[in-house]
Amino acid sequence: MMYKIALFSCLVLASCQSEVCECADQWLEMTQALKEAEAEGKPIDQLLKKYEAPLKKCENMDANLTAAEKEQMLEELRACESYKKIGKD
Repeated sequence: MMYKIALFSCLVLASCQSEVCECADQWLEMTQALKEAEAEGKPIDQLLKKYEAPLKKCENMDANLTAAEKEQMLEELRACESYKKIGKD
């Protein structure tokens, strides 16, 4: 019952997102911020530090997954809106 309530809340609020998509969001946000900083001639050290912890969390997300689970994770990643935007700018 609790699972159904949580799922319903996610659908209604459209704010629930998988860890995989959150990582894609972080990556997109970071790459856009780095491009901006580079274009403006600003140092990127602080930006890299800002995103270090979130990206570290994402780095080994697939470490303990089976090949099938990794493939499923990649499929999920490809469906993320942020992933679709990476490299498009």
